[in-house]
Amino acid sequence: MTSILHNEREEVQLKQRVIKVVGVKDISKTLRRVMFHGEDLEGFKFHLLSPEAHVKLFFPDMETGELRMPTVPEDGWGADWEGVNEGRFSPFRDYTIRSFDANALTVEIDFALHHIGVGGPWAIQAKAGQKLGIFGPRFIKTPPLNAKRYVFLADETSLPALARWLEILPEEAIVDAWIEVASAESEISLPPHAGANVHWLYSKPDETIGSSLIEAVELISDEFFSSETWVWAATEAHTIAKLKRILVKDERLKSAHLDLTSYWKQV
Repeated sequence: MTSILHNEREEVQLKQRVIKVVGVKDISKTLRRVMFHGEDLEGFKFHLLSPEAHVKLFFPDMETGELRMPTVPEDGWGADWEGVNEGRFSPFRDYTIRSFDANALTVEIDFALHHIGVGGPWAIQAKAGQKLGIFGPRFIKTPPLNAKRYVFLADETSLPALARWLEILPEEAIVDAWIEVASAESEISLPPHAGANVHWLYSKPDETIGSSLIEAVELISDEFFSSETWVWAATEAHTIAKLKRILVKDERLKSAHLDLTSYWKQV
Protein backbone atom coordinates (compact mmCIF):
# COMPACT_ATOMS: atom_id res chain seq x y z
CA MET A 1 0.00 0.00 0.00
CA THR A 2 1.31 3.40 -0.89
CA SER A 3 1.49 6.06 1.79
CA ILE A 4 0.83 8.83 -0.73
CA LEU A 5 -2.74 9.91 -0.10
CA HIS A 6 -4.43 12.81 -1.85
CA ASN A 7 -7.61 14.03 -3.50
CA GLU A 8 -8.06 14.13 -7.26
CA ARG A 9 -10.06 17.10 -8.51
CA GLU A 10 -11.74 17.46 -11.90
CA GLU A 11 -13.63 20.48 -13.21
CA VAL A 12 -17.08 19.83 -14.68
CA GLN A 13 -19.02 21.71 -17.35
CA LEU A 14 -22.07 23.49 -15.97
CA LYS A 15 -25.70 23.55 -16.99
CA GLN A 16 -28.84 25.17 -15.62
CA ARG A 17 -31.39 22.57 -14.56
CA VAL A 18 -34.86 22.53 -13.01
CA ILE A 19 -36.01 19.59 -10.90
CA LYS A 20 -39.37 18.67 -9.35
CA VAL A 21 -40.13 17.01 -6.01
CA VAL A 22 -41.50 13.49 -6.46
CA GLY A 23 -40.99 12.07 -2.96
CA VAL A 24 -40.39 13.13 0.65
CA LYS A 25 -39.18 10.81 3.42
CA ASP A 26 -38.09 11.52 6.99
CA ILE A 27 -35.00 9.50 7.93
CA SER A 28 -34.77 10.98 11.41
CA LYS A 29 -36.62 13.56 13.48
CA THR A 30 -34.35 16.26 12.06
CA LEU A 31 -33.28 14.97 8.63
CA ARG A 32 -35.55 14.74 5.60
CA ARG A 33 -34.74 13.09 2.26
CA VAL A 34 -36.30 14.65 -0.82
CA MET A 35 -36.32 12.92 -4.19
CA PHE A 36 -36.36 15.08 -7.30
CA HIS A 37 -36.99 14.20 -10.94
CA GLY A 38 -36.27 16.17 -14.05
CA GLU A 39 -35.59 15.62 -17.74
CA ASP A 40 -32.89 18.27 -17.25
CA LEU A 41 -30.93 15.65 -15.27
CA GLU A 42 -29.97 13.96 -18.52
CA GLY A 43 -26.17 14.10 -18.59
CA PHE A 44 -25.94 15.05 -14.89
CA LYS A 45 -22.32 14.56 -13.81
CA PHE A 46 -22.57 12.35 -10.74
CA HIS A 47 -19.47 10.33 -9.83
CA LEU A 48 -19.91 7.25 -7.61
CA LEU A 49 -16.45 7.71 -6.07
CA SER A 50 -16.96 11.36 -5.14
CA PRO A 51 -18.69 11.27 -1.72
CA GLU A 52 -18.68 15.04 -1.30
CA ALA A 53 -20.16 15.85 -4.72
CA HIS A 54 -22.50 18.76 -4.16
CA VAL A 55 -24.75 21.12 -6.03
CA LYS A 56 -26.21 24.55 -5.51
CA LEU A 57 -29.96 24.42 -5.04
CA PHE A 58 -31.90 27.54 -5.99
CA PHE A 59 -35.14 28.17 -4.11
CA PRO A 60 -37.90 29.98 -6.02
CA ASP A 61 -40.06 32.81 -4.81
CA MET A 62 -42.77 31.10 -2.75
CA GLU A 63 -45.51 33.29 -4.23
CA THR A 64 -44.52 33.64 -7.89
CA GLY A 65 -42.42 30.49 -8.35
CA GLU A 66 -39.80 32.58 -10.17
CA LEU A 67 -36.32 31.02 -10.43
CA ARG A 68 -33.33 33.22 -11.20
CA MET A 69 -30.07 31.36 -11.83
CA PRO A 70 -26.64 32.30 -13.25
CA THR A 71 -26.32 32.18 -17.02
CA VAL A 72 -23.95 29.58 -18.47
CA PRO A 73 -22.08 29.85 -21.81
CA GLU A 74 -22.96 27.29 -24.46
CA ASP A 75 -19.70 25.41 -23.87
CA GLY A 76 -20.56 25.01 -20.16
CA TRP A 77 -17.33 26.53 -18.89
CA GLY A 78 -17.79 29.32 -16.38
CA ALA A 79 -20.95 31.12 -15.35
CA ASP A 80 -22.10 34.69 -14.85
CA TRP A 81 -22.29 35.33 -11.10
CA GLU A 82 -22.26 39.11 -11.42
CA GLY A 83 -24.74 40.65 -9.03
CA VAL A 84 -24.85 37.69 -6.63
CA ASN A 85 -24.44 40.03 -3.66
CA GLU A 86 -27.23 42.31 -4.86
CA GLY A 87 -29.90 39.63 -4.78
CA ARG A 88 -29.94 39.14 -8.52
CA PHE A 89 -30.46 35.39 -8.13
CA SER A 90 -32.91 33.27 -6.20
CA PRO A 91 -31.62 32.25 -2.75
CA PHE A 92 -29.30 29.25 -3.02
CA ARG A 93 -27.41 26.86 -0.78
CA ASP A 94 -24.91 24.02 -1.27
CA TYR A 95 -26.15 20.45 -0.72
CA THR A 96 -24.46 17.07 -0.97
CA ILE A 97 -25.87 14.59 -3.49
CA ARG A 98 -27.06 11.52 -1.58
CA SER A 99 -27.84 9.47 -4.68
CA PHE A 100 -28.51 9.73 -8.39
CA ASP A 101 -30.31 7.36 -10.75
CA ALA A 102 -29.31 8.05 -14.35
CA ASN A 103 -32.02 5.77 -15.73
CA ALA A 104 -34.91 7.23 -13.73
CA LEU A 105 -33.39 10.76 -13.84
CA THR A 106 -33.86 11.20 -10.10
CA VAL A 107 -31.59 12.75 -7.51
CA GLU A 108 -31.92 12.55 -3.72
CA ILE A 109 -30.90 15.31 -1.32
CA ASP A 110 -31.00 15.18 2.49
CA PHE A 111 -32.06 18.36 4.32
CA ALA A 112 -31.52 19.20 7.97
CA LEU A 113 -34.86 20.47 9.29
CA HIS A 114 -34.70 23.84 11.03
CA HIS A 115 -36.37 27.24 10.85
CA ILE A 116 -33.29 29.33 10.04
CA GLY A 117 -32.06 30.30 6.59
CA VAL A 118 -33.43 28.97 3.31
CA GLY A 119 -33.06 25.21 2.84
CA GLY A 120 -34.29 24.01 6.23
CA PRO A 121 -37.56 25.98 6.22
CA TRP A 122 -38.19 24.96 2.61
CA ALA A 123 -37.66 21.27 3.44
CA ILE A 124 -40.14 21.47 6.32
CA GLN A 125 -42.93 22.28 3.87
CA ALA A 126 -41.59 20.31 0.86
CA LYS A 127 -44.21 18.43 -1.13
CA ALA A 128 -44.60 16.73 -4.49
CA GLY A 129 -44.74 19.01 -7.50
CA GLN A 130 -42.57 21.83 -6.13
CA LYS A 131 -39.64 22.88 -8.28
CA LEU A 132 -36.08 23.95 -7.50
CA GLY A 133 -33.18 25.04 -9.63
CA ILE A 134 -30.02 22.92 -9.52
CA PHE A 135 -26.57 24.05 -10.57
CA GLY A 136 -23.51 21.80 -10.64
CA PRO A 137 -21.68 19.85 -9.46
CA ARG A 138 -18.87 22.29 -10.28
CA PHE A 139 -16.08 19.89 -9.43
CA ILE A 140 -15.66 16.16 -8.93
CA LYS A 141 -13.29 15.38 -6.06
CA THR A 142 -12.28 11.73 -5.70
CA PRO A 143 -10.55 10.95 -2.39
CA PRO A 144 -7.89 8.30 -1.75
CA LEU A 145 -9.31 4.81 -1.37
CA ASN A 146 -5.96 3.21 -0.47
CA ALA A 147 -5.60 4.40 3.12
CA LYS A 148 -5.33 1.83 5.90
CA ARG A 149 -7.39 3.87 8.35
CA TYR A 150 -10.02 6.58 7.91
CA VAL A 151 -11.00 8.99 10.66
CA PHE A 152 -14.27 10.83 10.02
CA LEU A 153 -15.58 13.80 11.99
CA ALA A 154 -19.08 14.89 11.03
CA ASP A 155 -22.36 16.40 12.10
CA GLU A 156 -25.92 16.15 10.79
CA THR A 157 -25.26 18.32 7.75
CA SER A 158 -22.48 16.05 6.51
CA LEU A 159 -24.25 12.73 7.15
CA PRO A 160 -25.10 12.30 3.43
CA ALA A 161 -21.41 12.54 2.50
CA LEU A 162 -20.40 10.22 5.33
CA ALA A 163 -22.94 7.66 4.15
CA ARG A 164 -21.48 7.87 0.66
CA TRP A 165 -17.99 7.32 2.09
CA LEU A 166 -19.12 4.11 3.77
CA GLU A 167 -20.60 2.90 0.48
CA ILE A 168 -17.38 3.30 -1.50
CA LEU A 169 -14.58 2.35 0.92
CA PRO A 170 -12.88 -1.06 0.51
CA GLU A 171 -14.03 -3.71 2.99
CA GLU A 172 -10.53 -4.01 4.46
CA ALA A 173 -10.37 -0.34 5.44
CA ILE A 174 -10.51 0.56 9.14
CA VAL A 175 -13.04 3.33 9.71
CA ASP A 176 -13.62 5.34 12.87
CA ALA A 177 -16.38 7.94 12.69
CA TRP A 178 -17.44 10.46 15.32
CA ILE A 179 -20.74 12.20 14.57
CA GLU A 180 -22.22 15.03 16.62
CA VAL A 181 -26.00 15.37 16.49
CA ALA A 182 -28.63 16.98 18.70
CA SER A 183 -29.84 13.78 20.34
CA ALA A 184 -30.51 10.08 19.76
CA GLU A 185 -33.56 11.11 17.73
CA SER A 186 -31.20 12.52 15.09
CA GLU A 187 -29.27 9.30 14.57
CA ILE A 188 -29.80 7.55 11.24
CA SER A 189 -29.08 4.12 9.81
CA LEU A 190 -25.78 4.24 7.96
CA PRO A 191 -24.63 1.90 5.18
CA PRO A 192 -22.97 -1.19 6.70
CA HIS A 193 -19.19 -1.45 6.54
CA ALA A 194 -17.25 -4.34 8.08
CA GLY A 195 -14.46 -2.15 9.41
CA ALA A 196 -16.54 0.77 10.67
CA ASN A 197 -16.75 1.93 14.28
CA VAL A 198 -19.38 4.65 14.56
CA HIS A 199 -19.53 6.87 17.64
CA TRP A 200 -22.62 9.05 18.05
CA LEU A 201 -22.04 12.19 20.11
CA TYR A 202 -24.73 14.50 21.41
CA SER A 203 -24.50 18.28 21.47
CA LYS A 204 -24.28 19.80 24.91
CA PRO A 205 -26.88 22.56 25.36
CA ASP A 206 -24.68 24.54 27.74
CA GLU A 207 -21.58 24.37 25.52
CA THR A 208 -20.60 25.66 22.09
CA ILE A 209 -21.51 23.77 18.94
CA GLY A 210 -18.89 21.16 18.10
CA SER A 211 -17.59 20.81 21.64
CA SER A 212 -18.36 17.08 21.70
CA LEU A 213 -16.37 16.55 18.51
CA ILE A 214 -13.44 18.59 19.81
CA GLU A 215 -13.41 16.61 23.04
CA ALA A 216 -13.48 13.30 21.14
CA VAL A 217 -10.56 14.28 18.89
CA GLU A 218 -8.44 15.35 21.83
CA LEU A 219 -8.89 11.86 23.30
CA ILE A 220 -8.08 9.93 20.11
CA SER A 221 -4.93 7.86 20.55
CA ASP A 222 -1.90 8.86 18.46
CA GLU A 223 -1.82 5.33 17.03
CA PHE A 224 -4.78 6.34 14.86
CA PHE A 225 -2.57 8.77 12.95
CA SER A 226 0.09 7.46 10.59
CA SER A 227 1.26 7.87 7.01
CA GLU A 228 -1.61 5.58 6.04
CA THR A 229 -4.37 7.54 7.79
CA TRP A 230 -6.81 9.84 6.02
CA VAL A 231 -8.86 12.31 8.06
CA TRP A 232 -12.04 13.83 6.70
CA ALA A 233 -13.99 16.39 8.71
CA ALA A 234 -17.09 18.30 7.62
CA THR A 235 -18.94 20.42 10.13
CA GLU A 236 -19.37 23.98 11.44
CA ALA A 237 -16.67 26.50 10.41
CA HIS A 238 -15.37 27.41 13.88
CA THR A 239 -15.23 23.73 14.80
CA ILE A 240 -13.22 22.99 11.66
CA ALA A 241 -10.66 25.65 12.60
CA LYS A 242 -10.26 24.13 16.06
CA LEU A 243 -9.97 20.60 14.66
CA LYS A 244 -7.23 21.69 12.31
CA ARG A 245 -5.19 23.21 15.13
CA ILE A 246 -5.52 20.03 17.19
CA LEU A 247 -4.69 17.63 14.37
CA VAL A 248 -1.63 19.38 13.00
CA LYS A 249 -0.05 20.34 16.32
CA ASP A 250 3.16 18.47 17.17
CA GLU A 251 2.97 17.00 13.65
CA ARG A 252 0.31 14.58 14.87
CA LEU A 253 -0.74 14.20 11.26
CA LYS A 254 0.57 15.59 8.00
CA SER A 255 -1.68 18.36 6.69
CA ALA A 256 -1.65 16.65 3.29
CA HIS A 257 -3.66 13.82 4.87
CA LEU A 258 -6.39 16.15 6.09
CA ASP A 259 -9.53 17.09 4.21
CA LEU A 260 -11.39 19.61 6.37
CA THR A 261 -14.48 21.35 5.04
CA SER A 262 -16.74 23.99 6.58
CA TYR A 263 -20.31 22.97 5.80
CA TRP A 264 -21.93 25.86 7.65
CA LYS A 265 -21.16 28.69 10.05
CA GLN A 266 -22.62 29.52 13.43
CA VAL A 267 -23.18 33.29 13.57
